[in-house]
Amino acid sequence: MTRTQKFNYLTLLLPLLLIAGCQATVQQYQQQQQTYQAAKDWYLSGDLLAAEQQLNQLHSRQLHSLQSWRLMGNIQFRQQRLDAAENAYRQALSLAPNDKFSWHNLTLVKLRQTTNTLMQARSELGQLDRTNDELLRNLLRLQRVQLQ
Repeated sequence: MTRTQKFNYLTLLLPLLLIAGCQATVQQYQQQQQTYQAAKDWYLSGDLLAAEQQLNQLHSRQLHSLQSWRLMGNIQFRQQRLDAAENAYRQALSLAPNDKFSWHNLTLVKLRQTTNTLMQARSELGQLDRTNDELLRNLLRLQRVQLQ
């Protein structure tokens, strides 16, 4: 093949590759949006397991987004899977470090984790010292929970 023939071949091939690449990107975006919407619908209907399965499917294909990670965190938070929720919100923040909703949700996870740690300490020790007891009561008040 001569140089001119190679050049002509590449000139014809390059636009076809670009079109095929764009088409795949559009299809992936549509698939991402459809799967995310299905997960969101399941979440809103209360089926957290189905919603999480949809999101896991999305994430396994590397079609994740800020919204999909945030929704995953919300699901895991509602299931009291706080470490997993923290990871999901951190994934969201890796995509959008200035996302105030992910920061807010991550703060709620940390608040709940701290509260759980103090509750566990109270259970193990029988009672907390004055400072930690006051901290626990304030944390519970923030979460509108009454100490029993």
